[in-house]
Amino acid sequence: VSSALLRIRIELLIYAHTCFINSCHMEGICLVLDHVRHVAFLLNELNGYQLLIRLLMGLEQYSEMIYIFDMLFQSDQFDLLLSTIGSTNDERLNIALFDYIKRYHPNDEHTFTSISMNLNMHHELAVMYRDAGEKLMKTLQFNQPYSSVEMSITLQSLLQYYSEAADTFYLADCCRQSEQCLKQARLISLQLEFLQKQQGFIILNLNSKQIRDLLPNFEHCWHAFIIADAYNEHALWPYCLIEQFICNKNSNSIIYWKEFQQLISIDDQFILTLGKNLIKKSFNSISMKNFQEILLHIRDSTILVHLQQLLVTNDNNYSNLFTSIDSPYVRDSIRVS
Repeated sequence: VSSALLRIRIELLIYAHTCFINSCHMEGICLVLDHVRHVAFLLNELNGYQLLIRLLMGLEQYSEMIYIFDMLFQSDQFDLLLSTIGSTNDERLNIALFDYIKRYHPNDEHTFTSISMNLNMHHELAVMYRDAGEKLMKTLQFNQPYSSVEMSITLQSLLQYYSEAADTFYLADCCRQSEQCLKQARLISLQLEFLQKQQGFIILNLNSKQIRDLLPNFEHCWHAFIIADAYNEHALWPYCLIEQFICNKNSNSIIYWKEFQQLISIDDQFILTLGKNLIKKSFNSISMKNFQEILLHIRDSTILVHLQQLLVTNDNNYSNLFTSIDSPYVRDSIRVS
């Protein structure tokens, strides 16, 4: 069969199908689709993939012509299909391609990526990366005897998934989802750092209690910030500041405090919450000196007075904490109390 005759035959089938569609002639539509199937198998045997694609796109009956997707996929001609439809804007064909790959070749990330990039369907590709990352994340069990090399390879794969998801969500203008994936990527990168330095911190797949127990133990505030940001646990900062700066006798407490000021917003309500939690700690000269430095950030003197009354009522030693403050209003309030 000559190529010219096949081309004419295909165009006649497309026109016949259009006529039957416009006249709502169901029997005629079925006859055409049946004939198309035989022609498609002939084209596949003759390696006539361009004509096969023309047949597919001319009829636009994608759900009834999945067998053509199969032929192109098995013959490694899917890229030819993608390059052919790249200039078109057929939403139905795009959806049909995605459905086909997800249903019949769910593990073929290469083809899925090719489809997404060719058709500028960045959101679908980003979702695939994120879902793959979440699936791999759930398999991690740090209580199992893994070698450090094996765990490092798994974490690097995780990091790649979430990094790709963050970048691709950004291309799709999904900034919030991009930011969430970026936070996960930072968390995984930090876990890799702990693994390489042989530090025993486990920071993946944590529940709220585990985060609350772990977060105040980090000597570097930016480590704690990455974890809190990934799990959205920013209410724990008062506990962290008390443990690592206010009541910390080590020299690195100053470094923690400097990092803290760069990362966390310190307002009056935060300092008030800090004072309420400080009541539970034993008072000493270190905690008084460090807390005095934090008090300098208070803008509302009524908050300062409220804090003074709260602490002094619990422990009279705290009265010395406020006497050095250069505020006549506060000093008068202290004398009255």
